Amino acid sequence: MNSFIRFSKDFLRCTLQVRGVIIGLLLIILSGAALLSIFERIPLGDSIYLSFITALTVGYGDIAPTTVAGRVFSIFIGTTGMIFFGVIIGISTRIIIRQMHPDEFEGKRK
Repeated sequence: MNSFIRFSKDFLRCTLQVRGVIIGLLLIILSGAALLSIFERIPLGDSIYLSFITALTVGYGDIAPTTVAGRVFSIFIGTTGMIFFGVIIGISTRIIIRQMHPDEFEGKRK
C-alpha cells in the first residue's frame, strides 16, 4: 500500500509538470468531438463519447462516423489519443523505474 501511495504522489507531481501538454491534448480531443457533432449531425454527448472511445483506440462500433470529414477527424482524434496515452504511460513507467531503482535517481532529483 505504501508503494501505491508513493506512486500516486509521484504520478501527480510529474503529471502537474506536463499539465500544459495534457490539457492541450484533451482540448484537441474535445474540439474534435465538437466538430464530429457538427459533421456527423449527432448529439454532442454522443460525439464526446465517440471521441474518447476513438482516442482510447477501443472502437466499440456502436457509433461510427459516416461522412468523409467525420472519418478524417476520427483518425486525427485517434492519433492524438495515442500521443495522450503515450505521455501517461511514459510518466507511469518513469515513476515505476524510479521506485525500483531509487539510488540511480537520488542525485538527479530537483
